[in-house]
Amino acid sequence: MTFSQFRKKYLTPFGKTDHIWTKDGYIVWRLGTGDNIELLHIRSFTKGKGIGRQLVISMLKELQDSPPYYSVYGFTRVENEGAVKFYKSLGFHVDILDGPYKEGQAVLFSQSYKNLVKNLCQ
Repeated sequence: MTFSQFRKKYLTPFGKTDHIWTKDGYIVWRLGTGDNIELLHIRSFTKGKGIGRQLVISMLKELQDSPPYYSVYGFTRVENEGAVKFYKSLGFHVDILDGPYKEGQAVLFSQSYKNLVKNLCQ
């Protein structure tokens, strides 16, 4: 995937977003309501190397100079068991919800920004 393809697919449709793009992967987020950060996309081009974890840590560090945030959250599909395991391993709470996706249930992952920084950036 080129950066141009990435921008067209993952940045432009979501309005004002921020991101980190590396040769190993990317993470995209935006400010949600209530001083929350919505994690929109995260992708590691090589699984099992800790790249996804490092992308989340890099995002948290980049946000440290901004206004204080309350939480980080996002959604994934129930069937995406690898993503659910990943978010749990980072300390996110995981809840199954009806309705966010027309195809069925979704997983909401969320955790306070303060706890994520404390547990991942120290």
